[in-house]
Amino acid sequence: MEQQLTELVATVTAIQKQNSAIQASMGSLEEIKPFVVKLLGWKPAVDQAVADLRTEMGDLRLQVEKLARTPAATVKLADLPPLLPTPSEPRISTPKEEPSALLEGESSHGPNGHRVATTARGKAIGEES
Repeated sequence: MEQQLTELVATVTAIQKQNSAIQASMGSLEEIKPFVVKLLGWKPAVDQAVADLRTEMGDLRLQVEKLARTPAATVKLADLPPLLPTPSEPRISTPKEEPSALLEGESSHGPNGHRVATTARGKAIGEES
């Protein structure tokens, strides 16, 4: 009898532990219930969006197939209008001749305008001679 009582106490203790675990699980289920409700509302909207995308993709496939079957019109570059306006009379300008005389302090380092002549070597800034 004592042994049966010990087994009964052990069984009741095990049942209490399982009951505590079930209560904890129920609490967890109550916490996730709002998320499940949101998911149930979200899933049909996503399914509808996916169905719409599949329909649009089918339409696009049909258009691509139609374009693939139709030969493209060949347009030559010469047949296209010009991108920039062209003048009625072409203007031809002649380059001006630059004087080839060397300025003071210059040596033959190339044509005028390719460098700036400096004669201020050895002078401090702001010092004039």
